[in-house]
Amino acid sequence: MSLFSSENVSELNRFWREIAPVPGRMTGSLRFALTAALATLLLLIIQPPVGFIAPAMFMLFLLPHDSPHLCFKGCIVLIIGAALGTTSALLLMGATGDHPLARVVGLAVFTFLAAFFTRTSVIPGLPMAFGCLTYMVISLWEYKTRAERILHLSLWPMGTVATVALCAVVVEYLFNRTDPLAGLNRETKARCAALERLFRLFAAREKADEIGRQSAIVRRYAITGRGHLHVLLERISKDELCDAEECRRLKALTLALDRLLVLGAGIEAVREFEPADSARLERIAEAIGAAGQGRLEEIVTIFGDSALAGDGELDRIENTLRHLADSGAASAADLTTAAPQTEASGGSHSIKHLLLPDTFSNSDYFLYALKVSLCATICYVIYNALGWPGISTAFFTVYFTALSTTGTSNRKLLIRVIGSTIGGLILGIGCLVFVYPNLEGVQGFLLVIAAVSFLGAWCAASPYYGYIGLQIAFSFNLLAFERLGAPIQMTPARDRLLGITLGFLVMFLIFHQVRPERTVDSMRILLGRLLSGSAELVGLLSLEPDPAARARIAHIKQQMADIAVNLPNFAHAVKFEFPPDRAADMRLSNEIQKAAGAAEDLLFSLRTWPLTEEPGNQSLREIRDCIENGLRGLACLLEDGRNGHEQGLATIDTASANQFRNPPPSYAAKAIANFRELQMACDAIASSTA
Repeated sequence: MSLFSSENVSELNRFWREIAPVPGRMTGSLRFALTAALATLLLLIIQPPVGFIAPAMFMLFLLPHDSPHLCFKGCIVLIIGAALGTTSALLLMGATGDHPLARVVGLAVFTFLAAFFTRTSVIPGLPMAFGCLTYMVISLWEYKTRAERILHLSLWPMGTVATVALCAVVVEYLFNRTDPLAGLNRETKARCAALERLFRLFAAREKADEIGRQSAIVRRYAITGRGHLHVLLERISKDELCDAEECRRLKALTLALDRLLVLGAGIEAVREFEPADSARLERIAEAIGAAGQGRLEEIVTIFGDSALAGDGELDRIENTLRHLADSGAASAADLTTAAPQTEASGGSHSIKHLLLPDTFSNSDYFLYALKVSLCATICYVIYNALGWPGISTAFFTVYFTALSTTGTSNRKLLIRVIGSTIGGLILGIGCLVFVYPNLEGVQGFLLVIAAVSFLGAWCAASPYYGYIGLQIAFSFNLLAFERLGAPIQMTPARDRLLGITLGFLVMFLIFHQVRPERTVDSMRILLGRLLSGSAELVGLLSLEPDPAARARIAHIKQQMADIAVNLPNFAHAVKFEFPPDRAADMRLSNEIQKAAGAAEDLLFSLRTWPLTEEPGNQSLREIRDCIENGLRGLACLLEDGRNGHEQGLATIDTASANQFRNPPPSYAAKAIANFRELQMACDAIASSTA
């Protein structure tokens, strides 16, 4: 069941649900606003060229603001990317003698590389900063001035980016130093309390309005507040704020709570609680309350020992709580052995793990980078041919808004237009006409920058409509930083809005005329990667723990978490596809989401397995190996399409038809059933796309 599969929810209602307050959003937005104001103040003091300020301020959205440590790492990545971009552009200009054709070709090549590695790298901030800085440095050579002067100016873009990034680090270290363990317990109790109240309302058959309001609270937690728990958990593990047993309990509770929030948020749409008995709903509410208080051992007492064989939403919720109780009842020996599962995602990555596995084998990445490079080069040539540098914002519009998956281009284009209209036309022109003429001193200008940055950061926290926030802040900054102070002329604002429009027009034409990519194709490939990662994870969890395995497990989990976030985002964008294939694509997207849910069920059931063979039963490793091979076959089937169809089916048949020497235990039988359900879903998806 998809969280947003209910078709009677309007886009406006969905938007208001997403921007409603959730834990962490207010404090994060305030820190972002303070960072923007502080960076603006420093830039007013050091006086860089104004054309570099808006792109540098946009870089704030590329930095992680969840913890000071992550923000510092992001700052280092941006500075390295900026240094590489500056050096590459200067070497190009020096080697070619500032030939005009070299500038065009160099810009196309650098933008291609930046777009390609932003799409395929696990640290996209570095290639994005690289591409941005190469453009800013190359554009300086358009002005006929002394080479020494241009060389001096070429260092300003890197300095501007470094100033903004360092401001973010300072603010995070000053105002984001809360105790992560206390924060995790507080956030966990708040989510469990919201779920518990929702099920008690279900049990009491309360009015639909009251249930709807409480369900909206749970839905907001499920959509926008899930990743915050994992960030807190990572900080707890990194700082060793609790022992191994407590860390494992918190990890199991966080994973189970993620699943419970999604199931609880979607249950109102299917109205499955109506035929359920009130006693069962009360038991679920009581078990959730016990989990929130850390009393995992009481869950078994509440539900009893009878296992559930159904696959309804309430059955999934009960099974999730049972799995949570089983993980909490593990022995100390199991806890020590299971240490890789509690490792934080802060492990170091090897070079090959910095890129996606199919980076150089998937032609879609090359085509996508070619599209972005073509759009950026066309905009660059147009405004230089016209001699109209005021519309150079077309390049930044293409570069900062096109570096995303092309399957959602229609929806994102609409969101970009809305965000640019709000930030540039309404707020930018509005402040230029009504606010700036009445300001005295720099304080008012800083307050305006902080207010708009707060609005952009608040909207950017939404996983589906986040681009509105980015576009609001970026479009406003393009107009606001006409000079180092409040702008006083309308002409630059007009030119920059025309540049934004030009960028949108070129991007729309290129992305829709040059081999457009269907959203469901992107979803199918993502599902294949999810299954491939699941197969590797199953294999790693069966090995003896060591630091390398822990780091790899953390890396795989992070990639799978990103895919789990992107799949619903793509599914929501399917309705923006053009007919006549839209209805069929919407049905296929629902099937892909169901398959992702089945994969989640399979992995969740595998977490309850003991890591050592039970006495008298030697089939567990064999079952695990067959499931691992079957997942690899399904991934091959989904990612390779017709070319890998026969190979995938052969691997699946080998795994599912294998005869075990002894009857598998109940938890293993449940995993086998989950795998067969996943196999049928993937077969249906492959048949639909063949």
